[in-house]
Amino acid sequence: MDWVSASFGAFMGIAIVVSVTSLALYPFVRRDYLLWCSLRIACFAAMTIALISFGPAPTLVAGLDNHGLAEVALALGVGCTGPFFATYVERHIDLGAHRRHLWYILPLGIFAAAATFLGKTWPIFHQLHDFALLTASFLLGNSLLAAIRRHSRVAKLQAIVWGPLVLLGLGAFTYEFFARETISYWPRLVLAALSFDLVITFLGIMTGFGRIKLERDRALANIEAAEQLMLIDPLTNIANRRGLEQHFAFDTARRPTGLALIDCDHFKRVNDTFGHEMGDRVLVAAAQALKSDDIFVARLGGEEFVILVYGDDWQNLAEQARRRITTAVRLAVPEMSLPVTASAGLTAISRTDTLSLAMNRADKALYAAKEAGRDRSLAISEFQAESLPLTQVA
Repeated sequence: MDWVSASFGAFMGIAIVVSVTSLALYPFVRRDYLLWCSLRIACFAAMTIALISFGPAPTLVAGLDNHGLAEVALALGVGCTGPFFATYVERHIDLGAHRRHLWYILPLGIFAAAATFLGKTWPIFHQLHDFALLTASFLLGNSLLAAIRRHSRVAKLQAIVWGPLVLLGLGAFTYEFFARETISYWPRLVLAALSFDLVITFLGIMTGFGRIKLERDRALANIEAAEQLMLIDPLTNIANRRGLEQHFAFDTARRPTGLALIDCDHFKRVNDTFGHEMGDRVLVAAAQALKSDDIFVARLGGEEFVILVYGDDWQNLAEQARRRITTAVRLAVPEMSLPVTASAGLTAISRTDTLSLAMNRADKALYAAKEAGRDRSLAISEFQAESLPLTQVA
């Protein structure tokens, strides 16, 4: 196997890997440059096949020999390079009109490809072919410089990647213009430059994919954190009403057997006498007092809390939690001279109960507890709220 065949095989292997990987990544990141990258690679691979794998042949397709077909594939590859770069440059980089100019390269490349066929009949199209590719190169180079001036990491990388191809193209164009013949070893130079292009571009895409994935993971983590914050009362660091609703709806591992609405008695007097700062400290202490292994605690707002109680002895667990508030406040806020008590309305929760229904019953029991003198728990002993049979919890 000679050097050209080995290089050709290596190049095609690289082209297939890069193209397939780009297409495989597209469903995950939805970046259009991956599709344009694959199409661009396909065009340059076709150009390489035409230059190297075909032997000398006067006519292959539509009157074109292998060099003619290579020119068609090259023109289409150049055309795809514009949209590739337009979609590859970072979205936050403001290229202005340059990003639009990059899309003009696509029709220029298609025209150059068509001009290759038409040049067989009308020689003027040979000059138009060259003019179209030169215009496309100018637009690409101008946009590349504009992106570099705007500190685009992608543009800086592509400037390195495309440097050998640009120099090779200019050198070949100049040589052919003056010598009136093609460089004999031009296919080998193109193969080397394209291989360099594919490998470095692929590494850049993979690095970008890793960065996109990292940004996506961070965004998802931030969203999750924000959602969690929306479920937490910022003062007491327990669940708020939304957190309570989500817990009741989605915690299917076990069903609460009872619910209690708990309200700190005469809390307005605490705020008016000692100030809101001390009132906040009282609420924090009350929230901590209500916590236990068999209780889920949430703050509805103000001095009102709700607890979901688990276990057969749910009434006693709820009553013990209510009574802990007085002791917890006395220990956490020793300068509070007034004892802080709480009233509670309790209700059992049936399998068919919604949270709203259970809370409505508990609210009626809480109102009755306040009317009865506060500092006590009253429980609705039946699920029918209309009859309101109440019992005091000892």
